[in-house]
Parts: sequence; C-alpha cells; structure tokens
Amino acid sequence: MRFGVPAVTLWSGEPRTGELVLQRSAAHASRPGRVLGVGYADETESDRDEMGVLILRHHQAPGTGTARLKLVHPARHHRFMAQELCQGCGGEPDRTTAGTLWLMPREASVPAGWPEGAVVEHPPICLPCALRSRAACPEGRRCGWVAVRAGDSDLWGVAGPVYADRGGRPEEIGHDRISYDDPWLGRIAASRWLRTLWDCSPVDLDDEARRAAAAGRSELAAAR
Repeated sequence: MRFGVPAVTLWSGEPRTGELVLQRSAAHASRPGRVLGVGYADETESDRDEMGVLILRHHQAPGTGTARLKLVHPARHHRFMAQELCQGCGGEPDRTTAGTLWLMPREASVPAGWPEGAVVEHPPICLPCALRSRAACPEGRRCGWVAVRAGDSDLWGVAGPVYADRGGRPEEIGHDRISYDDPWLGRIAASRWLRTLWDCSPVDLDDEARRAAAAGRSELAAAR
C-alpha cells in the first residue's frame, strides 16, 4: 500500500476532468440523430474500456492531497479489475491452487449459495494487504470481512453516474450498476467495475497467514 493507502483509492488531488458531451447517430432527413450515449469532447481510445464503456476521467496523481478512502480512482480501478491486480499494492493478488484471494465486506443478508456467483466491486488482494486492510479499513471494522478464494471470475459490468439528454446536454440522473448486456450501457460513465466470482471457497485469513508463514513467506511478518 503506497502512503499507507490502498493503491486503488482516489485522492483529493485527482479531480474529475474533461467535458462530457452527448454522442448521436448520424442524422437522417426525416429525424434528428438518436442519442447513443455520453463521451468526451476530446475523447481518446484510453477513455473507454475493452467493452467500449466510458471511463470517468480523473487526473492521475496518487498521494496528492487527502486520501478519499470511500472512493476509487476509475482508471486504476478498471486496470486492477481487468487485469486482476491487488487493490492494496497494485501487484499480483494471492493465488493458490484453491484460487485467487478476494476480500469483501460482510453482507447483512445474502442469497442461497453465496459467495458462489457473488458480484463484487473490490479488486482481488494479496495476503499482506488483506491482513492490513482487515485491521485498518473502517468499512471492515464496522461490518466485518469475508475472505474468499475464487477459482474463476469474469467481468459482469460497471457502476457509476448515469446521464440523460436534457436540452441537448448530458445531465446526471443518478448512479447505477449496469451489466455489459444492458441497453443503457452507453449512458454511464463508469467509476467502478464488477466481477462475478465462481468456484468459491470461504477462507480464514489467520489460517491463510499461518500456512503462508510456515511456507517461509517472510513478507507477512510486517502485515500481521
């Protein structure tokens, strides 16, 4: 964790930037162009993810200002979720034969079979960062953590502000979670990405740490 803060975190010195505009289909003589969604006036290829969804644009300056611990930097969050990188340090998450390690807040109620098929918005995590997060994160202290190893996962969709056409300009009408097959996908500027976890096994972090330490992983000593 850089500066003692998860690498995925948004900082106050990383404000939003760029002018959002409506994107329309080609106009025909009988009707105006249909609104397809939102984009940036000076949009580049890096402004969209691999499915063509707009990424909410922020400056990149981690460590500048104050850490906004309840928020994530959209571009970093996209990269960490797309490449399955550790949310804490940005490196490789912890992987064993049982699967990749994920840490999620405990839910008050969950569907039958959970965590199988859980849709998560936190990237995976390495074991040292998981041990630090469990002790330091306010969200985890409030509701508790559930640690899971998932044998597989896939990108489900995105979350972020949704826009509508208001007099020819985009107007934010709320926040939502939208799957990649939703017809409203073009109207969202994504700030978070979501993955579905499969082949899941809940694990105990203390047991995981003891096994890792017994295997000679000295980097755990500073995290416990």
